[in-house]
Amino acid sequence: MQIAGLVISLVALLVSGLAVLYATRTDKRDVFLRLHETLISPELQRGRKVLFDLYRRQGAVEDLGPLDYELANRALAALDVAGYYCEKKYVDEEDFLELWAPSLGRLKHAAAPFVEHRDGMFPAVPVWPRYKRLANRAEARLIASGVDASVLSDRSL
Repeated sequence: MQIAGLVISLVALLVSGLAVLYATRTDKRDVFLRLHETLISPELQRGRKVLFDLYRRQGAVEDLGPLDYELANRALAALDVAGYYCEKKYVDEEDFLELWAPSLGRLKHAAAPFVEHRDGMFPAVPVWPRYKRLANRAEARLIASGVDASVLSDRSL
């Protein structure tokens, strides 16, 4: 009788453990999908485009209008959140970089003037450290896969 109770308890524990594992995996997938959907929103796409356009024409951050400045700022802040999610393992960083490394690798260079501008505003508090780490990892991943590093900083792309 005691053995049957023990077996039932072990089976219940195993089923509970599997349910928790499945729920955790499903939750991570859902967070990943929501993050991806957020990053491809038209507003954040426009913000990244502002940064690429500024880089291509070698413009000054100070010349951006208030709306473009806000769009660029928001795009980078959202990528900092993505870096935070990766750091906290809410999403798998390798999965994230599989989709976002090409964009992040190029954006690292295109956004550099804007990031430097923002860092200069409050030198003691670096802005978007998780975005910077994620962009560096994306660039390293691309280079390791054979991408020519000069392509990532090409202003004509």
